[in-house]
Amino acid sequence: MAKSCLSIIPLTVFGVVEPALLIWAYITALRDLPSYYAAQVPNTPLSTPDAVPPQGLVLLLQLINVYLLLAAVAVICSWTPHASVARWYLIAVAFADYGHIWACYRGVGADVFWDVERWNDMLWGGVAVSAVLNALRWLTVLGAFGALRDPRGPTGIKGAGKKNK
Repeated sequence: MAKSCLSIIPLTVFGVVEPALLIWAYITALRDLPSYYAAQVPNTPLSTPDAVPPQGLVLLLQLINVYLLLAAVAVICSWTPHASVARWYLIAVAFADYGHIWACYRGVGADVFWDVERWNDMLWGGVAVSAVLNALRWLTVLGAFGALRDPRGPTGIKGAGKKNK
């Protein structure tokens, strides 16, 4: 079984739950691209149900492809025994969270962004879930759930440091 440098809470969140959410978002979008596209901005319906312009379709398909990529990277970087890989992954994605939240702000405008009563499921995921994951990433990096440690020993070699008898 793979051993991770992350403790159980961050490993469950970043190595299981987050990849599952990304795969779920991919499947949800692929099943109904126009609805997924329209849901990016709450209370702003498309002019016709299938009114996704070709440019929007290309961008949407590229976006959901990145969801699959991020799911795979999350699994690899969360289940690694290398503390430095997990740490730098969490830091990189933490900064990306800010860009993600800013994109939501920019897309929906300040009036909707600051009025959570006007949010839909998509905006809750894009802002609130991203903010919670961001806080958990920084807490993990800062050691709130325990230090990131290589389960293979200080040299990175399984069994290193044990004396042979």
